[in-house]
Amino acid sequence: MGKNSRIEWTNHTFNPWWGCTKVSAARKNCYAEAWSKRVGQSVWGPNANRRFFGDKHWAEPIKWHSEALAAGQRRRVFCASMADVFEDRRDLDEWREKLWALIDATPQLDWLLLTKRPEMVRRLVPWG
Repeated sequence: MGKNSRIEWTNHTFNPWWGCTKVSAARKNCYAEAWSKRVGQSVWGPNANRRFFGDKHWAEPIKWHSEALAAGQRRRVFCASMADVFEDRRDLDEWREKLWALIDATPQLDWLLLTKRPEMVRRLVPWG
């Protein structure tokens, strides 16, 4: 996670969790999987546990929202660089609900939700 990301097209990065299951062989060189393995996290694959974060982590976007409001600016948040929010796992539903609430609570932030599973978006988001 990061305030003031060095990624040129976003201001911040936020990961609601780490881990995913690859959707194709084309993801053979997934940077997120390689990075997590380097730091000792086994969070990849259909049966692997995901890495979740506590309240302090989840409070960061609220701070970014307040800062954006004070500056009179919109800010972008690249969400889930180390996961896919739309992975089809029911054990992630509670965490997705927490993410949707966070997105709703931070209207000054533009949340960038990139996915390899666009077919799941309508089914999993609470918005029409």
